[in-house]
Amino acid sequence: MELWAATSSKIPRKALLLTLSALFCWVSADIRCHSCYKVPVLGCVDRQSCRLDPGHKCLTTNVYLGKMWVFSNLRCGTPEEPCQEAYNQTNHKLGLNYNTTCCSSDNCNSLAPRATPTLALVFLTSLTGLGLWMLH
Repeated sequence: MELWAATSSKIPRKALLLTLSALFCWVSADIRCHSCYKVPVLGCVDRQSCRLDPGHKCLTTNVYLGKMWVFSNLRCGTPEEPCQEAYNQTNHKLGLNYNTTCCSSDNCNSLAPRATPTLALVFLTSLTGLGLWMLH
């Protein structure tokens, strides 16, 4: 009877060890961030996904001219350029304001919706028309 009790108490320990190992592997799985430049009308340009290095965070930097949104930069923080949250930072030469937010869960930095072809076509047609008008 003692042999069975000793053997049966080892089974839960093995199951617990296996469960904890699986949980550790799941928690330490690759965390990915969205990576792109988001601009008005076109949406996310050069859309990619990057793998976050341990100890770093995904980041989103929104750039404004006054209160008008100009563009956003979504990317992974790196050892060379780690994410540092900042609000209302100003570049006085250009008159631009920057807001940077950081996050550390999978795909947590907001992804811009894909640009609709109709809006992109209207934008490019308008830009072409403006260019032709300026040439005359």
